[in-house]
Amino acid sequence: MFLAGPQHMHQLPCVMGNKVSPMPGTPCTGTPSTSDDEVQDEPTEPEVTLTTSAARRLRRQRAAQRAAQNSTGAGWWAAGPVAAGLVCNPVSDFFAQHSEQKLQEQLRGDQQEVTAALEVLKGHVWDLSCHPTGCRLVQLALENAKQRQASELGSELKGHVQEAMASPHANYVVQKILTQLLWNSCSFVAEEFQGSAAALSQHRFGCRAFCRLLEFHAQQEGTLLLVDEILQESVELCCHPFGHHVVQSILEHGLVEHRDRVALAIAANDTLGLATDQNASYLVEKAVCSSSPRYQEALLKEPSAIPRSPGHVPLWMLRGKGAGGSSHDPPGLRSAGDQKLPARAQKDEEHGLLLLLDLGLMQRKSK
Repeated sequence: MFLAGPQHMHQLPCVMGNKVSPMPGTPCTGTPSTSDDEVQDEPTEPEVTLTTSAARRLRRQRAAQRAAQNSTGAGWWAAGPVAAGLVCNPVSDFFAQHSEQKLQEQLRGDQQEVTAALEVLKGHVWDLSCHPTGCRLVQLALENAKQRQASELGSELKGHVQEAMASPHANYVVQKILTQLLWNSCSFVAEEFQGSAAALSQHRFGCRAFCRLLEFHAQQEGTLLLVDEILQESVELCCHPFGHHVVQSILEHGLVEHRDRVALAIAANDTLGLATDQNASYLVEKAVCSSSPRYQEALLKEPSAIPRSPGHVPLWMLRGKGAGGSSHDPPGLRSAGDQKLPARAQKDEEHGLLLLLDLGLMQRKSK
């Protein structure tokens, strides 16, 4: 447990309940530290009352500051010796010697100027990638450099890919590497993803890199191995706020085999529940449109054979054939226009209803 000493008391105001001490140096205790006579002699400012959310944010801010002070082995960007000026900050030193504006102009200039700017960036790519301004320089360099030069820059991130996925800046550099370089030069990204593919695909930044990987290198062996690893948890990813983007990219850019595996996983689970899930409903639509015919039939099987609960939208209504159905509809089914959704579905399951509206299987009610 971190015990704040007197040297830390000036950093943030004291929070007692939802009230903030107006004097930063005053110790945070439950009882007044001064007598009534002293209070009368010295004028005091009125206490500031915070809302519950504001007090919570202030407590979190103090907790984050304590964690930063206690962190060990953190990068140069964290609080600690670097912030105190005891250790050299490589990015600060870099920008002290080189003008950011001049480098940007060179990277947008002719090939000779681009080459000169790349020579300056060499050896600093990883440090710059973790910096809000430096990462833009690296991305610009990858866009304007020749393949051989860009490959040399990208190779400086080898061994740092998973670390880059946790950075709000370096993850964009990894994405640029995947979109600008040939597979021989960027395959190290896929190699460093192996073993952590499912976890990274559920990360706020990691899912972006997976989407770029599938968009530009979906047929490569390294990517196929990652897709096999991801699809072991396909149902969980379908409902995940970040993971469902990766599954959608698999349905759009992956092999037929992988698209069928997604459709089979959806059909083998709570299909109707997934059809009305906030994230998975879009994937159900995509799976119906992109999988093989026999897996489409599995998704569109007789609704009476599936346990139903109030609020579930019948999955056969997701067929993109219009409200009149088609010759492939299961026998005895009425057209989608003749089906009446439960009252709960009309009120609560807005994602499923919006999906039906987008497919043209329902008509908006006239006001």
